[in-house]
Amino acid sequence: MGAILFKIIFLGAAACLGAIAGWWIRGASGNREENTLPEPNSTASKSIVPTESVAEPDEEPQIDAVEVMMAQLQQLTATVAADVGEHNSKVREINDELTAATEDGTNVLAVVEKLVKANEAMQSQLAQAESRLNEQAQEIEAHVKDARTDALTKLWNRRHFDDEMQKCKDALTKTGRPSCVMMLDVDHFKKFNDTYGHQAGDEVLKGVARTIKKAAGKDIVCRYGGEEFAIILPGSDVNAAVPIAEKARAAIADQVFEFEDLDLKVTASGGLAELRGDETAAEVVKRADDALYVCKENGRNCGYWHDGAESHPMKDFSPAVPESIESFDFNVDEVGEDPRDRISGLSDQVSFRNDIDRRIAEWKRGGATLSVLLVEVDKYDAILDAYGDKAREVVLRAAAQFLKAAMREMDHIARYDDHIFGLLLPGAEVTETSSVAERLRTAIARCSLPLNGEKVTFTVSLGSAEVTENDTDATLLARAETSLEAAKRRGGNCSFAATSAGDVRSMALSP
Repeated sequence: MGAILFKIIFLGAAACLGAIAGWWIRGASGNREENTLPEPNSTASKSIVPTESVAEPDEEPQIDAVEVMMAQLQQLTATVAADVGEHNSKVREINDELTAATEDGTNVLAVVEKLVKANEAMQSQLAQAESRLNEQAQEIEAHVKDARTDALTKLWNRRHFDDEMQKCKDALTKTGRPSCVMMLDVDHFKKFNDTYGHQAGDEVLKGVARTIKKAAGKDIVCRYGGEEFAIILPGSDVNAAVPIAEKARAAIADQVFEFEDLDLKVTASGGLAELRGDETAAEVVKRADDALYVCKENGRNCGYWHDGAESHPMKDFSPAVPESIESFDFNVDEVGEDPRDRISGLSDQVSFRNDIDRRIAEWKRGGATLSVLLVEVDKYDAILDAYGDKAREVVLRAAAQFLKAAMREMDHIARYDDHIFGLLLPGAEVTETSSVAERLRTAIARCSLPLNGEKVTFTVSLGSAEVTENDTDATLLARAETSLEAAKRRGGNCSFAATSAGDVRSMALSP
């Protein structure tokens, strides 16, 4: 009986030790993961914009603090290792006692009691170590965040700006997702500081930061340096970005910043550029800076955008109609060779839904997100009544041509219903899809078609949705259809998007 009892106790002790060790390892690693900041690039990357070396004001204290915490972690690790080693020694001693024990049950139970107490002591030590690890992880998290945040304005700093710009460049290369950047400069800020003092200047910079952040919404706002700020607009091309950027810039002039007994006002100038496939992140920032310089040449308190060759005033901006639309031949007797749909040359609803189903399956396996966009021609029956059956082909082919001109090669365009088109955009979040929708809506509304000797315009309503957990092609399309219905109820010529909360919202840009 003694031999059997010894084996049972020894196996139980081994299992207990294994469970405790596993709990400690999982607890330590798990807490590190839970307390990691959700930053896009956790490791500091090299600066992508060539500038003079400017040290962060609190960079050295942060480095010292991190070094102290690393030393504390090393000491904690050594302490835990020593505790585990001591516990192992105790277990070996208890094992020897068990081996020497007789058939006397009292002796065996006394040894088991020793083992239980040793395990309880080890568990208490590990719990204390876990608590200390949690505290250290929280301190490290705070310092990592501080290292990417501007101390004065609480905006993202230059380091974060560089990382996000590289992210935008990578997204453009991999998925074709557009992005823009705007450089903002507070006008005559040196003179302002000389007049009112640096404390007043700091208060104004904090107020400007709050104003830009509120106006920019979900876009990324950074303090670039001194009185210069930057807005990164991921997923927005220049058509979508200019109204947002100009709104943010103009909002600064409308604010009154209070300091002591003074009501202070400033203005700002802004230069915008869209990231191009053949340039680096540093080069697009340079073009935005060039546009900002043109603002200063033209009296400041204005915005300019750079088209790759020269700068243009934002106040005169209007979304461009694709050249392929302006030169499109609307002769309905000419139909493309072997089109899948006789009028539009696009795929049908069945193949469209099959592709959505395939993309959703890829997404559930860890692939890229996807969104769908439905586009319906407004007042379609009224157009047919007024201009006859010929208008059917002219309008549908024109709409199809717009979609082809605006989409990427990877996007799937289909004739979803009689006068409704469907777009599948792999890799696009709903905010990016909404930018595409607004660009299409604006461009189509500016196009005129030749019908019965007249120039006829038409508009579209658009509804979009991004894939969510448990979606099928049917549920994803149903949410896009709900968004489309909301746009139609608004009177047409607008776009709505389904949100993650299950409702829909207008994607029209505020004036």
